[in-house]
Amino acid sequence: MFCGECGTQNPDPNQFCRNCGKPLAKRPAAQPAVLQPVQPAAVPVVPAPGPAPMATPKRKWNWPGIVSLIPGILSWFILTGIFAIGAILLGIVALAWFRKASGRIGISAIAGILLGIAAIAANLVLA
Repeated sequence: MFCGECGTQNPDPNQFCRNCGKPLAKRPAAQPAVLQPVQPAAVPVVPAPGPAPMATPKRKWNWPGIVSLIPGILSWFILTGIFAIGAILLGIVALAWFRKASGRIGISAIAGILLGIAAIAANLVLA
């Protein structure tokens, strides 16, 4: 054991330093280290990303198809030939436009075409 004052090495059973005479501080007997279980570091819990919520598709209005309904309805009352042909042509344009814009079929465009055809057929039968 070494003296804390002068640094002289002394035999372990000595209570005083043989060089300077100061009391030697006894170290407690070394105890075997008890291994404690290691606790894992706290990992923050981050929720796993789930499937993305289904977005409601934005409704697209088929304005040309809705406009084709107007001459289709008018063709039943006045200027049958002109309004019926206008309804059919607008309906065809609306079908192509809406199909390209949204990938769906526009019901209003089909209704305009059918109203125009029905008005022409009714005019031919009644004439």
